[in-house]
Amino acid sequence: MKKLNAKKIKRHMLKTYAFWQLDERFLLVYPDKNILSKAGLDELPETESGYLAFVFLDDTMKVAFIGEVDLETQEYEYFQENKTLVAEASSLETMLVMLVKPTRELVQHPFVKSVLDYHESNVLYRSTLTVRAIDPLRDPLRPEILTACYVKDEADYEQEYTDAVADYVKALEEAEEAEEEKRVQEDVNKKSSSSKKSVNDVSATDDDQENDEEEELPQHPDVPEDAFTFVKIRDLSPANNGTWRAVLMEDIPGTKKKENDDIAVSLITVEEECSKTSMLFLHPDMPVEGTKIRIQSYKPRRLPWRIAYELKCPNEDFDETFFLGRSGEDSLMFRNILDDIRAGKMDPSMVIAMVQRDDGEIDFSRELYRCNSCGTMEVMRRVRMIYPDATQSTTYRCPKCGERTSFVRRTHIASLNCPECREPLNLMAERNWSGVLDPQSEPDNWR
Repeated sequence: MKKLNAKKIKRHMLKTYAFWQLDERFLLVYPDKNILSKAGLDELPETESGYLAFVFLDDTMKVAFIGEVDLETQEYEYFQENKTLVAEASSLETMLVMLVKPTRELVQHPFVKSVLDYHESNVLYRSTLTVRAIDPLRDPLRPEILTACYVKDEADYEQEYTDAVADYVKALEEAEEAEEEKRVQEDVNKKSSSSKKSVNDVSATDDDQENDEEEELPQHPDVPEDAFTFVKIRDLSPANNGTWRAVLMEDIPGTKKKENDDIAVSLITVEEECSKTSMLFLHPDMPVEGTKIRIQSYKPRRLPWRIAYELKCPNEDFDETFFLGRSGEDSLMFRNILDDIRAGKMDPSMVIAMVQRDDGEIDFSRELYRCNSCGTMEVMRRVRMIYPDATQSTTYRCPKCGERTSFVRRTHIASLNCPECREPLNLMAERNWSGVLDPQSEPDNWR
């Protein structure tokens, strides 16, 4: 039997988790005879230990039972011939589970791998599942379905408000000019002492008038309730030029847009004192932007040093050499990064930014990452998207336990501990390396 290296957490009912906490995660399921009576699970073998399951979003949330597990030792084995039994998560809401994060070994299960491959092929649609601001707009059972709003004659209401603001600004400027002329005339006609008093009086009057005028600032015109149409959409995805696009699930009355048509979408967030509210608005008359990604390699002033660090444990539990840095343009690594982008193996937030913006550059290098939980160390591609106003970096999970890993700065490498015995590692050598590394040694972006 194989053994999990998962971080132990308290068990909870399945229904206590939001969809985004469960999607593409594994479960340790506590034995319950009621599970066997659920649709699709009639062939599930009865056990007193527990089950290993995989949760994924496929229109609705589904639970795939793939093996048995000993909840105490965390030893598991898959069902014979990799048999998989799938049931709706909504029918198992009271099932007691412990959440397990994906590892390099677990994602190699044939069924799990097929699901993840399919998800990666739809990375644009799935990237928006990470946008927490629009969760209130999602369908409870089918999170990829959202409710968006179409405002009939929106352009007319906007024009009405724009005209009102223009009239207000013009009237305010005329009033200020008249008041200034009056003030100058009074200053000329009055003496210095009375002039100061007059100026103070005029200033006070001016402040009062300004306050009155501020109160008269035109408001947005009232929009009748029948001008709002709420429409179901699916496949929301980022689009070029900072926009969004989606597919209609119903016709929009009064427009040429019909069910299954692509439509331009805008995401508007209104900030109040203690909260933020986000809403999706549909724009039938706007062109639907494409989803092409335009990026180029970043040209740093100085390349990361190509240094090989040899670390050894005093107890002989660990002996590894890590080759860090990059070789010039490093076309091999850049090509692998582009392949990862095409295959959907990138952080969703980075995918959204790469589609919506065209001013980003990729900076990359081989760097050391260390697991925050079990201490496993591995060389990964540190990929950064550099924009004029922001920088995004890739994140990785530990291939052994699935927890988050952290980028290790070069200055901290000499103070690392052994992942096996936790004793400080000895830095045996620190040397430059050159040439091209074996392609087999290229960092593996396993998921």
